[in-house]
Amino acid sequence: THAHKPADFVKMVNKKRKFVADGIFHAELSEFMRRELGEDGFANLSVRVTPQRTEIIIRATRTLEVLGKTDKGRRIRELTTCVAKRFNFPEGGVELFVEKVQNRG
Repeated sequence: THAHKPADFVKMVNKKRKFVADGIFHAELSEFMRRELGEDGFANLSVRVTPQRTEIIIRATRTLEVLGKTDKGRRIRELTTCVAKRFNFPEGGVELFVEKVQNRG
């Protein structure tokens, strides 16, 4: 019955490692967004992983500035490219969305 112990232990370690890696990713991503979007009322973000891609929802008070509306959405495309490069996402593997919040709270 001890034959299953190593595999279970490896699974547990991998889960723990993934949990830590996800936490570090979230912290680094939040810090990056805070630096990039601090003046645009960056509040927080959430990450949703789907089979096709990772979706990052940015919450901010000044969504038009985050999107780069005056520039046909150039800013959000540049942010997407930066995040993809920084965190080694494959082409089309990450998508950014913006949600408006009333205040940073």
